[in-house]
This record gives sequence, C-alpha cells and structure tokens, in this order.
Amino acid sequence: MAIQEEGEGAGSADAPLTVGLALGGSKSSTYVFRWALAKFANGKDKPAPIFKLIHVLTPVLAVPTPLGNYIPIDEVRPDIAEAYAKEVHVQAQEMLLPYRKMCDENKVEVEVLLVKGDDVADTISNLVTQYKIRVLVVGNPTSRSAFTRKSSGNKASSKICKSIPSFCTTYIVSKDGLSSVYSPGLGSETSSYLSDSSARTLLGLLSLPSSNLASENLKSSSSAERNRSFTLYDYISGSASVYADKDRRITSCTDSESSISSRLRASNKAPTQGSSLRGLMLSETKDDVNIELEKLRLELRHVQGAHKLVQDESADASRQASSVVVELAAKRVEGKAQLREIQSRVDKANDEVQEEKARRCATEEVVTHVKDLVRAEVMQKNRLLIKASKVADQKSRLEELFVLHGNSYSTFTWEEIDNATSSFSESRKIGAGSNGTVYKGHLNHLDVAIKVLHSDDRSSTKHFNQELEVLGRIRHPHLLMLLGACPDRGCLVYEYMENGSLADRLQCKNGTPSIPWFHRFRIAWEIVSALVFLHSTKPNPIIHRDLKPENVLLDRDLVSKIGDVGLSTLVPLKDSSSSGTMYKKTGLAGTMFYIDPEYHRTGQVSVKSDTYALGMVILQLLTARSPIGLPELVERAVEDDQLMDVLDEGAGNWPAKEAHDLAQLGLSCLEMRSKNRPDLKNMVSVELERLKGIAIVASGPVQVVPGLGPPSHFLCPILKTVMQDPCIAADGHTYERNAILMWLCEHDVSPVTKALLPNKTIVSNQSLLSAISSWRSQGGGL
Repeated sequence: MAIQEEGEGAGSADAPLTVGLALGGSKSSTYVFRWALAKFANGKDKPAPIFKLIHVLTPVLAVPTPLGNYIPIDEVRPDIAEAYAKEVHVQAQEMLLPYRKMCDENKVEVEVLLVKGDDVADTISNLVTQYKIRVLVVGNPTSRSAFTRKSSGNKASSKICKSIPSFCTTYIVSKDGLSSVYSPGLGSETSSYLSDSSARTLLGLLSLPSSNLASENLKSSSSAERNRSFTLYDYISGSASVYADKDRRITSCTDSESSISSRLRASNKAPTQGSSLRGLMLSETKDDVNIELEKLRLELRHVQGAHKLVQDESADASRQASSVVVELAAKRVEGKAQLREIQSRVDKANDEVQEEKARRCATEEVVTHVKDLVRAEVMQKNRLLIKASKVADQKSRLEELFVLHGNSYSTFTWEEIDNATSSFSESRKIGAGSNGTVYKGHLNHLDVAIKVLHSDDRSSTKHFNQELEVLGRIRHPHLLMLLGACPDRGCLVYEYMENGSLADRLQCKNGTPSIPWFHRFRIAWEIVSALVFLHSTKPNPIIHRDLKPENVLLDRDLVSKIGDVGLSTLVPLKDSSSSGTMYKKTGLAGTMFYIDPEYHRTGQVSVKSDTYALGMVILQLLTARSPIGLPELVERAVEDDQLMDVLDEGAGNWPAKEAHDLAQLGLSCLEMRSKNRPDLKNMVSVELERLKGIAIVASGPVQVVPGLGPPSHFLCPILKTVMQDPCIAADGHTYERNAILMWLCEHDVSPVTKALLPNKTIVSNQSLLSAISSWRSQGGGL
C-alpha cells in the first residue's frame, strides 16, 4: 500500500531504519514484536534495522496488600512505596528481556527505552522525536473484522497515532496481523486488511456500469453510445434517459427491422431470389447493400440479446414469486400451529384456574378448622396461666437459693465448694485454662460448674473481679449465668452446660457427634445476639475481647452461651459516646488469631474488635478447622467457587447458597481495618436472623428424645412453657403472644434484656410455629 511504502522508505537508502516497538506487557506485545521482526528484519537487500523497545512506566498510584486489596500510595510508608516502585521497574525489565534476546538471535540491533511518564502517548511521541524513529509499531488488543476500518475501543493506539510527529509512520498490529497504518504527514488512517490487488479488483467491480453485461454485443456501436450506460430495465421500460436520442438509436433499430420485414415480404412476392437482388441492384450498388445488411444483422442480434435478458429475468422473477408463495404457505402452516399451541395454553390456564379455585375452597375449610382450634385453645387459657404461675413459683424458689437481698449472686463458703466438688476430685474436672480449673459440682440439688482461679496470680484476681462485675449485674439467654461465688478463695459458680465448649464439639472430642449445619447457623445468631446485648448495656458498653469457640458453651439442646468475660472491658461513658465506641487499652488481651489486628497495632479496643473474633468463629463453624491460615483458605475457596470442598462434611449436606452467604459474612468481619467491618446490630445480626430462619425450616421435624424436655427455644421466656402462638418482639426474642401482650400493657422494657424497647410491635414467628407443630406431632409434650 502507498502509506506503507512511504513509511518503509523514510530516510536515506543506505541508513538503517529505526523502528520503535511500543510494548505494554500484554499478549498484544508479542504480536507486535513478531510482526515487526518478520516485516523489517528479514530484508536481504536492505540494511538491518535498529529496534527501539519502548515501555512507559506510569506513576504508581496504589500498592497491593496480601489479601488482594489496594492501598493508595499516599497512605503507605515512603520506604514501602519506593520498594514497590523498584519492584515494578524490575518486572518491566524482566518483561523486555525475552524480546531483547530474540533480537540478538535474529542479529538485530536493539536498544531498550524504559522511561517514566505520566502520559503514555505523549512520552512515546517525545521518544520518537528524540531518537528520529521513522516507523512505530503499536498493539491493538481489540479484535476486529476484516471489513472494519477502525476499532472503536482502541483509544490508546488512536491517541498514540494522533500524537506522533509527521515524519513517523505508525503500524497498528493485532492478533490477526496488521490492522491499520497511520501517517500524520498524510493526515489519514488506512486499512490494510485487503491486499493492493484485492482493493483494485473491488474498486473495479464497484465502478463497473451495469450496461457492461451486454458490452461484448455493443462493440460496433458509435462512440456516443459506448459512453452511455444502459440497464436491462432501461431496455424494457423505455425510459426517457435511454431512448432520448430516438433518431440515432431506437428509431434506427425500428426502421431497420421495418426495412427487413418489408424486404422479406417483398422477397416472398418475388418469384426468385435473383430477381430480388436485381431489384436492389437497381436502387444502390452491391457494396452498399452488403453494408446495410451487416448493420441490420448486428442490430437484430442486439435486440435478440435484450429479449433473451428479459426472458431470463422474467424466469428469475417467476422462480422468486414461486418461492415467496411457498414461504407464505409455510408461514401460514406455522401460524396455524402457533395458534393451536396458544389455544392449548389457554385451555391449560383455565384448568389451572379451576384447580386453584378448588385449592382455595380447601384452604378456606382449613382456616375454618384452625379457627375452631383457636377457640379451643382460648378455653385452655386459664389452665395454662395456672400452670405458668406454678412454674414461676418454682423459678422464684430456685432463685432464692442463689440470690441474696441487695446482691445479684450468692456467696458460698469454701466448705460448700469443697463438698460440691468431692474435694476437687479429678473425676469432677471438666476443663482447665490459663485462668483456672473448672469442676462439675452439685449445690442445692442443682448441677453447677465451679471455676477455681489461680489464687497466687494477680491477673486471676483481676479476672475474678471482672467476671463478678459483669455477670453479676446482667442477664441474657445466651450469656453464661453466674449463680454465685466464693470471694475468699477466688471461686465462681456457673450454670452447668451439658455439651461443653463449642471447640470440643466441633472437633468431636470423646467421640461426640458432629453438630448439624442448621444448629451452627443458629449458634452463630445466638453468639451475635449476646455480643449486641453486651455492646448495648447501660451506662457503659461491654467489649468481650476474648471471644473464641473455647468460650462458647452448649447445653443439652445445643443452645449456646458465651462465658469467660474476665477479659472484658467496660468502656467509660465519655468514650462510649463516640461513633466507634473505641477505648485506649495499652495492655493487650485475648487469644492469638482472634485478636483484632488494629487493636494489636494501636492498642485501641472497640466493638469492632469483637466483630473480628466473631468472623473467625463463623469460619470455624463452617469448616471445623484450626484458625491458623483459615481466612486465606476460605477466601481462596470462595474466589475459586470451591467452598463446598472446605466445609465440615460431618455437618451434613450444607445448602450451597446459604453456606456461601455465611462465609462471605465471616470474611467481611475479618477485614483488616475496623471501619470496613459490618455493623453487628444492623447488618450481621439481620443476616444471621435470616439464615437462622432458613435453618429452622430446613432442619425438618424436631426429633423427640424420650426423657428429655422440649428444646429451650420452644419455651416462652416469660411463661417458661412451650409456646402456642410464638411472636417476635422488638428486642428480637420470641414470646407467647398472650404473655408478651400482657407484659407490654404494663412495661416498656424487654422481659429478657431489661432494655428499653424501641416500639411495642410484635410479629408472628411462623418458622418456629412450624417447628413446634412438628415436635408436637411426634409426641412432644406428652
């Protein structure tokens, strides 16, 4: 092509050609280099070119983190930013090294131009001017069609082409080869997908007049007729443009035909051909007759050719009309088939409407039956209230055994503690930790857990006082209840949890069965509800600081409760007023892998510190694995869509979508910066409430175990009986409808948390009602 020849021939004939290759590190750079090598380095009769390998290093704006995030450059230390910039520079050198080696192998002189610049196009333009680069080759990563002049998405290559000096020719190369050539001196961009011969052929076809179809038959026409283009339609329709010169073209033809006809008629009347010729000889010479006859023959052949073309086009039109008729007939048949299908759908829809009406009637009958059952339940209301009062009396008598006037816990003597544990027998030991040893005891006809702290350890004394201060003044269904203490010997008495810690159950310690997945969803919600309660306590919020599976205990129904609040922090009132509820705590506390990295770095503890520990607990509920490297393992599994491969198989058939949602929630709680972690109350608690509802429905009928009572979440927190009509109040807990309505008539606080209720709205808990109904159908409560 003309532009290519101008670019290749720039400069003197003997001077080597300077070729610039813009390499960006993508796969298109390989196409650029290979094409340039084949185009410019294989000329035997030309001097070897000089290759300039150009790569522009743009300013570094962000630095990647190990978790795949990016931190703006102005937020990292200068030494880290400088190290990362050097790493980028080294990677660019390594990227250009293979191209330099290939130049050496092909004996091409090469120079690497690794430069820095804010704008790639301007930097390349300056290099072209500085090194007198006559030819520049750039990549075009966007795929193109063979008939597309310019890729709309190739903004970078277009900008480079517009900024180069006029003496340089730019070749744009894609995967399929040369895409286009740009020469600023000519001010145009030329497509090079078609060869020169193909372009000339296509140009000839486009400029060819339509009358050339019969050009071979019109060679004997006059020069004026040859310069005029005709179409077959012009011959047939007799348009004014074609037949304007009647005297010279059509009239002559008609006259010739008339002359021939008259002469033929005359010849029929003549007795012989010789006499006809003699008649002609009388009017003109023999040569003139031959010339006239030859002209008439030519004109006759022209008319016959036109007639043949008309017949051919008429036959084509007939065939097209026949195909159209066939196509219309096929469409008619298809339309009838579609109409029958639509009618079938209408009939089916009518049948479905009738079935829906029948189901509606059946539903109305069921509703009537349910109303009858409700009336029967109302008649039993008095019996239930009497039973509830009896349970309340029993509860009050039990509390009197452990609660003294003016104090929220009982005080026991050392002798009582010693007798309850059989003198701290090894057979009674159920656990040991850094702060003390836990024994199973029996006090006042009740199984309890007794923690004996290390008396000679100052931190244990602080731990003891902290637990008394926190657990001694608050109550929550999912916080371990403190029943009493022996201050003289540093002993704490808790309610006994039959299934031990969550860590032991996840590891199936002592051959215990694995926790089903739907219980794990519920446990996650119970943990976050307890944390939200701690963070919302008045007048000072409480931060647990040591949340881990070892400090989450399970009762016989796998209901979870958070214990070991000895490391918790009561945030002062002046600090709790801040939006982040952040408090400066110089002494670090907690367990490795569960400690907030921001707290570890700055010494500032906040409610988001408990959020970080909760995220690790959620991942352990999903996988039952050690916390070491667990976030990276789960994050990689989520990104590769292989989460099901890392879930705990002992939990049963995990629901894929819900497990994925829980994993994403746990990873979001493990963000390195506390401001990026979700809010426990407004986000985490809401999502876990949704997953808990799904788990309750998916778990199916509740299994009734002989000798055991109903699951604890079936009991109304007020009446302590199995609920008949469970409803969710504004505090997030579920109560018997009549009981919570009577409570709200006289109180504005929660029956469980004692916190002020934002409103007195209640909503039916249909999922729990379904579970209770299934439990009753299997014999529960008999």
